[in-house]
Order: sequence, then structure tokens, then C-alpha cells
Amino acid sequence: MEYVYFFLVVLVLIGILVFTNKIDARAKNKWRKSAYSLLEEGNPSPEDIKNTIKSLRLYGGRWRKDKEFVQLISRLQEKFDNIKE
Repeated sequence: MEYVYFFLVVLVLIGILVFTNKIDARAKNKWRKSAYSLLEEGNPSPEDIKNTIKSLRLYGGRWRKDKEFVQLISRLQEKFDNIKE
């Protein structure tokens, strides 16, 4: 009977791992879409750009940087600098 409980605990932990990966992927896609929409906009607000840059840094990875996120951050920073001037 102990093996059954152990197996159920392992299944629950795997389910939690899959669930958190889906949530993380959904959040990354949300901020990626937000960044592209801000880049396409003619005159976005500076606050939206700041929030998007912060979130892209958060979801871009700490050790293995997502190259697309790094490019989006640099393009948004350029746009932000042009708006401030």
C-alpha cells in the first residue's frame, strides 16, 4: 500500500510541474505579444514600455537568456529613449 501512496505523490508532483510550465509559457507569450504590439504602435506610453521591459527581463531567463527577449528589450529601450527626447 505504501507503494501506491508513493506513486500517487509522484504523479501529483509531475502534474504540478506540467501545470507551472504551462502557466510560465502563457505569461512569456503574453509579454512577447505586448512587446511586439508596443513596437508596432506609433506613440506608446512610457509606462507601458517600462512595465514590458521589466517583465521581459523577468521571463527572459537568468542564466540562459532568450535571444528573442534580449532583442525585444534592446528595441524597446531604443524606442523609450526616442520617446523621452
